[in-house]
Amino acid sequence: MAEEGQIVSCSMKMKIFTSGLGVILGCIAFFVFTFQFGNYHAGLWALLSCALASIVLHQHLLYRNLQLQEWHTEHSLAALRNLGILTGLASSVASIYYVYTAVSEHQPTYPIRDSYLLGGVWAFMTLKWSVGTIYYSHKYKTILAREYSLF
Repeated sequence: MAEEGQIVSCSMKMKIFTSGLGVILGCIAFFVFTFQFGNYHAGLWALLSCALASIVLHQHLLYRNLQLQEWHTEHSLAALRNLGILTGLASSVASIYYVYTAVSEHQPTYPIRDSYLLGGVWAFMTLKWSVGTIYYSHKYKTILAREYSLF
């Protein structure tokens, strides 16, 4: 049963579920790779991935609860989009570097502590959430401009 003042659709529920899962898995991966295995490359990229997933989750929840205009302006959403562009560039370069280094040096995945391949995987996950941040920040910025402008 839909509550008053909420946008409830199957696609919105799926967006919230996947971004929530991204936050949870990013947090878990950060602690596991950083503190248990000592792979700081993978751990820090997992933490950044978690942060970007939480931005996307926050935007979805605000939009669903019709609170987006109270938390964000067009400028703040543009700033989040630009943050996504910066992290997307950095994570794409890092993904290529880690995978190239792992392949060129014939580095095995184990031991996990020294694996650049896992750093490349989590840099790619950060790239994925960067693209999500870019897309949804721009989408919600467009919605704010269309629905809440004076002209």
